[in-house]
Amino acid sequence: MPTHRGTKPRRRRRGTPSRKPTYGTATRLARIIYGLLSRPYGWSFDAIQDDIGISARTLRRYLAVCRREFVDPSERPVLEVVSRGGRQLLRLAESARAPDSTPYQALSLYLALNVLQVLDGTVLKDGVEDLWQRFYRMLPHGQQQRLADFEKKFFSVPYALKDYRAFDDTLDLIVRCLVDQQQMRIDYGGLLGEGSVHEFDPYTLAMYRGGLYLIGYSHRFERIIYLAVERIRKGEKLDARFTYPPRYSPEKYTQGTFGIIDGPETSVELLILNPETAAYLSSRRLHPTQQFQARRDGTTLLTMRVRGTTELAAWVLSLGPYVQVLRPKGLRDEVASLLETAARLYA
Repeated sequence: MPTHRGTKPRRRRRGTPSRKPTYGTATRLARIIYGLLSRPYGWSFDAIQDDIGISARTLRRYLAVCRREFVDPSERPVLEVVSRGGRQLLRLAESARAPDSTPYQALSLYLALNVLQVLDGTVLKDGVEDLWQRFYRMLPHGQQQRLADFEKKFFSVPYALKDYRAFDDTLDLIVRCLVDQQQMRIDYGGLLGEGSVHEFDPYTLAMYRGGLYLIGYSHRFERIIYLAVERIRKGEKLDARFTYPPRYSPEKYTQGTFGIIDGPETSVELLILNPETAAYLSSRRLHPTQQFQARRDGTTLLTMRVRGTTELAAWVLSLGPYVQVLRPKGLRDEVASLLETAARLYA
């Protein structure tokens, strides 16, 4: 293969057999490079092998050639391999990406803005809107025209979003304390208005099911808890700063919970009573431990090991006559009691 302009040809080691390039090889390499131009975030190895019709061994051989021969003026390879979610992806290196990849960056920003509809009418949403407008104005005129109808091409349907238009001061305080790692004093109302005051180290502002939750360390309870933002009656910034715990992560804190409400670890068995509901649920990631097992009678057994069943009970109730709780007995009895109470309302 020809070398990059301005670079010296590399000598092949003695004893290494050479593989003569073929027209088919050149065509497949060209298809890979062309495919990467429209995939700025990467192209998985599995997808390349399927689309191009090559084996994993051949792909590795192609990559070795490309990384050796396709280099920029600084002798850096123009292709790079990254790992994401346990998969290997090939992509153009940052220095080799075409300016036309900018619309993909704009798409990512716009989708993120769309997801943040829960912040509508707040200072945070205004800040994101301002960021989008600045980004949009920096694009060439041709790309602005291509992005003109983004709000019609990409859309998220909101469901039961909480209203935070009256919480500008609270959100502003939370963001400042999060960034500056400043302790807070929070007067928290609770679900029914029962009050408690917390000296609080804010770790994470999380969005869950259309609502905002502040996760952090409560000095009152001496453990990590979550607070619903709309139930914060009053907050103030304290002079003391805190050290962000190196082993904390929101993923670890919520790992294993069914939702956001924590509780004892529990093994759960649910019986899905028809194929349609089984197909609907199995297409979703309900919980990291979920296991679906089809049975001969047409039902499907769903098993999970969750931390806390408070939100799980409400979720099972939403599925009505299509899901039956088998275990644990406490959850089964709770759902049965709630269904009996609901049925009496329509007797």
